[in-house]
Amino acid sequence: MTEIANKDFNFENKVFEAPGAHFAKSPGSKEPLYFVQLGENMVSLQFDSVRNNFDIEKGSEDDRLLDLVISSLQFIKRIRPGDSIPSEVLDGTASWAIEDRHRNMVEIRLTVALARWITGDMDTSFDVSKLMALADDPETKKRAQEGIQKIAESMGLEKNQHQEIINKIEQLKDELSYIEALKERFQGIKMISDKMKQTQKRLSEDKTLKEEIARIQILLAEPMKRYGGLFRLLDEESNDVYGLIEDFSVKVDLIRRTRDDLRSALLDWEDMIGQWEDQLIEPDCGVEALVRATYRFVATNFPMTQNWRAG
Repeated sequence: MTEIANKDFNFENKVFEAPGAHFAKSPGSKEPLYFVQLGENMVSLQFDSVRNNFDIEKGSEDDRLLDLVISSLQFIKRIRPGDSIPSEVLDGTASWAIEDRHRNMVEIRLTVALARWITGDMDTSFDVSKLMALADDPETKKRAQEGIQKIAESMGLEKNQHQEIINKIEQLKDELSYIEALKERFQGIKMISDKMKQTQKRLSEDKTLKEEIARIQILLAEPMKRYGGLFRLLDEESNDVYGLIEDFSVKVDLIRRTRDDLRSALLDWEDMIGQWEDQLIEPDCGVEALVRATYRFVATNFPMTQNWRAG
């Protein structure tokens, strides 16, 4: 977290008032750059060049804001001077919206987890239909309430302090809802994989196309494994509701770091997911060009030598 005088990218130097001024990552190197319009051309400047050539002193407000731009580009693709600083870098909360269904799903998971904890049920199933049926059972709801009381007692809280446990559970619902939303959106990567398999079958005579798709699937295997591993990790964490509450601050920090890691990765995927969502799998409908674009995207962002590790 960084203390800053305001919550917006309000730069003082006149260079940030240039036409078309904005910050974004280089498509290739992912280096943060400053872009301005010069005539008909959009030119980019490295941050060190901006600091040195426009007399931005070390430790000044503009210098600190440039550092915040670097952090913020993990969550926003394009930042213009005057835009709001994302809350992720200010206080750790998420700056993007979720739907009610995401929070409802988390509430179902935690309700069932509380009921299982009080009964000693070791079932760790994450089957959605089964969880929904269990959460709707009055007996499950009753046991979940008993679970809250039991957790409070185990932690040495008096009856008038049980609200502390309820408050923590409510915050956990909020935090985990973002993971649920990301899980849904990451299904777009599976959709791409499935559509490419359809392309292989329907355009099977195009051997070059089939080979490109095969290479894409190989390159996708490791990042998809990593994304799936992060979601499974948090599913397991949410199943241990006592552990979530007992180490509340540590667990919230883990959830937020994983959320930000996944959100940052999703930014790279959004355009590609959108293109495949609208793509028809038919000859002469542009699918061949999209496969080639996908190969360039995957080869650039997920080379075989990349060392993946959980954030």
